[in-house]
Amino acid sequence: MTATVAASKSYDLSGGSLREDLEDIIYDISPLDTIFLTTAGRKTCKSTTHEWLTDALAAASATTAIEGDAFSAVARTPPSRLKNYTCINRVDFEVSGTTRAVTNAGMNDLFAYHTARAGKELKRNIETAILGNYPASAGTSTTPRVSAGVPNWLYTNNHIKLTGQAAAGFSTTAPVSGFATATMPGVGSSATAFLEADLKSMLQQAWSCGGEVDTVLCTASVYSTISGFTGLATRFRDVNSRAQAQIIGAADVYVSSFGSHNLKISRWMPSGYCFALDMSTWDVAYLRPFQTVDVAKVGDADRRTILAEWTLVARTPLANTKAVGIS
Repeated sequence: MTATVAASKSYDLSGGSLREDLEDIIYDISPLDTIFLTTAGRKTCKSTTHEWLTDALAAASATTAIEGDAFSAVARTPPSRLKNYTCINRVDFEVSGTTRAVTNAGMNDLFAYHTARAGKELKRNIETAILGNYPASAGTSTTPRVSAGVPNWLYTNNHIKLTGQAAAGFSTTAPVSGFATATMPGVGSSATAFLEADLKSMLQQAWSCGGEVDTVLCTASVYSTISGFTGLATRFRDVNSRAQAQIIGAADVYVSSFGSHNLKISRWMPSGYCFALDMSTWDVAYLRPFQTVDVAKVGDADRRTILAEWTLVARTPLANTKAVGIS
């Protein structure tokens, strides 16, 4: 059976009197997790160059003293001064007066909507800057200041060479005049498999320097590799009576001789990175905390910027380790 020719059909109304059926909501699955920024300590700073002191005890010695021997003072090493520059992250936007006046789907005001989204984007941008390869830079009138990232602070023996990795892939120099200015070296065109022995080396090195690693932060691919290691906490989970059993394909905790370490996936780390972190040794210091600034109008539009001025504080860098170039 077919409809009569004279019958009015919805097809005939397209572009005319047929109302659109648009949901009054905006769906967004963009990830918002900022593990490091959320976990690290928070403090304030008062200048574009922020400084702090770090020290370590002299190496343990079994040397004993002779009875009645003359006094002999030994030179003491003063604390080291470490430094980092503050940098500015911001998100700018502008909305015309007409756009604010019209009716929008999923929102009352596009300007307010952009404000909320910009704040979330700003947090992700800062997390990316913290975890990436960004050497400290004082900046100029034409280039921005840069806060050294986590990998730039982890140097010398605490940049772990993977089993079978070429020597050029694991050398990071120590801070210069207190600043972590070293650029991460290249690791060649081929990545190196991450072995459980490598993870244990990372944990042992941090422990030998006094670190208590509580977080292993890595990319999704490295996390999958670690999930196959034998040192994972036993994968059991209580299941209620008559409930379906659950298949556990990953673990949240790695247990080693040096403690229990939470495994965390980061979307914002560069590919092939893994950090073994003592989070009690990290802070993010703010010269200007997250804030909304209304910018002077130019024409028929409203302008706003969301910004924060911050720096990464590595209280004791050697309490942490890293590995890079992981396949």
